[in-house]
Amino acid sequence: MENYVPVKLAYNVVEPDEYDNNKAPVIFLHGMTTSKENWHDIPWHIASITQRKVYVLDARNHGDSPWSEFSHFACNVKDLLHFMDTHYVSKAILVGHSMGGITAMKIALWMPERVEKLVVEDISVKTPSPQAINAVHCRLRILKSAIEELPRGLDEESSKEFISNYIDEIIAPGIENASRTQRNDFGLKKTADGRYTFKTNINVLPLAVNNSKNGLLSLLGRYEGPACFIYGQLSPFEVESHKDHIKKFFPKVELVGVENAGHEVHNDCGAEFSKILCNFILRE
Repeated sequence: MENYVPVKLAYNVVEPDEYDNNKAPVIFLHGMTTSKENWHDIPWHIASITQRKVYVLDARNHGDSPWSEFSHFACNVKDLLHFMDTHYVSKAILVGHSMGGITAMKIALWMPERVEKLVVEDISVKTPSPQAINAVHCRLRILKSAIEELPRGLDEESSKEFISNYIDEIIAPGIENASRTQRNDFGLKKTADGRYTFKTNINVLPLAVNNSKNGLLSLLGRYEGPACFIYGQLSPFEVESHKDHIKKFFPKVELVGVENAGHEVHNDCGAEFSKILCNFILRE
């Protein structure tokens, strides 16, 4: 594994009133350009139903975690392992969406003893198609342009409304079907001059996207534990078509497609996603 220095990740923790501390906790890992808040109330629901401790993390360059010039999936793996070590988590159930799913897969394959169960949302073991990569690059360009055009003097809610309207006006074909909610689900923070900007480090993420083209090709090993790949049937990532290839790395995998969901299944069909996730975690 590359020699990246881990950063201290920001996180929320959910502890049910009565939970078994001997059970492996659940760790949620968000996708690119979003943050821990993107999971909304799903972690609280999962904690309550499964009676497990739940951690919800911000990746580096996202949310409240530190920004860094290094933006690579190997960094995310190092950061997560550092988090688990410093919080004395010997083994966890990993739930990762998109970028977070890649992090979870890599740890499951490289260090399977650290993963009790694996849940991957709408990403495959194969390199995303050029169309999917281009859609992400286009989204990043639109977000960067929106923040540059943001007028001074707006409060946070007005800033979000301006950005949402800006995105809606120029949204590119192909991104629209990726998720019905993704383009409006972002965090903002106030800058020293009183304006708002994204919590996500938009400037370094194109490098991470380019790295992802080869990042999945470096997958090695097999994870023999329980794995569940949840995907949106409207998503451009076409996870179901990679089923045979996924099984080479995760022989005990089950794939679950959600009919009316795009790339963000947990947002497009939150109740169904939670039900699938709960059932998988509770299954012996």
